[in-house]
Amino acid sequence: MRPIDLTQIERVLILKVSSMGDIVHASPVAAALKRSFPHLRIGWIAEDRHAGVLEGSPRVDRLHIIPHKALRTRPFGRSAWQIVAQLSRELRAERYQVAIDLQGLLKSAIWGVLGGIPVRYGAHRMRELTPLLLRRMPIPERSDRHVVQQYLDAARWLGASGEFPDLYTSPDDAHLPEPPVEFPLFVPDTTRQQAAYKLAQLGADGKPLISINPSAGREWKRWSLDKFAELSDRMEAEWGVPVVFIGGPGDKPLEDGLRTLKKRPLRSLIGRTNLKEAMAVVERSAVHICGDTGTAHIAAAFRVPVVGLYGPTRPERTGPYGQRANVLDKRLLCTACPPDRCIRKECLQWITVEEVLAKAHTLLEHARARAE
Repeated sequence: MRPIDLTQIERVLILKVSSMGDIVHASPVAAALKRSFPHLRIGWIAEDRHAGVLEGSPRVDRLHIIPHKALRTRPFGRSAWQIVAQLSRELRAERYQVAIDLQGLLKSAIWGVLGGIPVRYGAHRMRELTPLLLRRMPIPERSDRHVVQQYLDAARWLGASGEFPDLYTSPDDAHLPEPPVEFPLFVPDTTRQQAAYKLAQLGADGKPLISINPSAGREWKRWSLDKFAELSDRMEAEWGVPVVFIGGPGDKPLEDGLRTLKKRPLRSLIGRTNLKEAMAVVERSAVHICGDTGTAHIAAAFRVPVVGLYGPTRPERTGPYGQRANVLDKRLLCTACPPDRCIRKECLQWITVEEVLAKAHTLLEHARARAE
């Protein structure tokens, strides 16, 4: 199958509705297409809980928002049908000619159909009923390749070219294993000012700053809270660097636990920032520490060194892009689980506080050297 000629196309819709980290990973597709075909009007559809990460992106002309909670609460109720009808009209009004599904699920592919888009491509793993709704791009699935490059294969197949300009190479990793890319995220100056004000209230408005996200989408992706408490106490006591915890409103129980476990006062913005403000905090951090979660990829996109704490998931494929050397993981030491899947989900907790301290200290010293 030959790809459609994008020089003859005006409007393209990218279908990647969730999750936050996956949307960040896929965002270079919009950048690559826009650079190679600057005339294109590029739209993107995503769930409201994650879409904000692309708000204001210079590479996305129109962001379509799916009210996730309203559709999930009563998927067959009248209000859900009204939302679907309204979104369908919104998509059709844009007159998209090509849809690129980077998710490969029915919940993403259906919007290309409802939007009346005549040419619909499936670019990633196509599951559920998507083979009936999409044309499969002839792109091989490679589990040994970072997912960012797998997404970019779709842009390359569609004719995008270029060197994919570099954003960040970690100090411990002189050579990226794959071509570097542009992540077209955006934070307004007003949001940076709001974030700075909230950090000042915590006594963390100076530099350098270390931010920590103790949460993750699944419990087995979370490093233990007592280790996060000890880690932050030691960094503040031994290095004199403010450590600020970030997270969403649903992470308030983690904040309560940290307050109980920490020996030093807790600096926390958990549940006190919107997504853009949290992005601004990560952006101004000297080092960001987290598990396998969206802020790891936001930090990598902003050239911020990330100490990634990984368990069963594979950082080679879904870790912070370009910073494999900064990821700590113990999966290869496990003899209790088969190579292709994790059963016990224990290996994340084998990472020690001392190991994280050593990695973070190295990155902090590099950040200080660059600032001088």
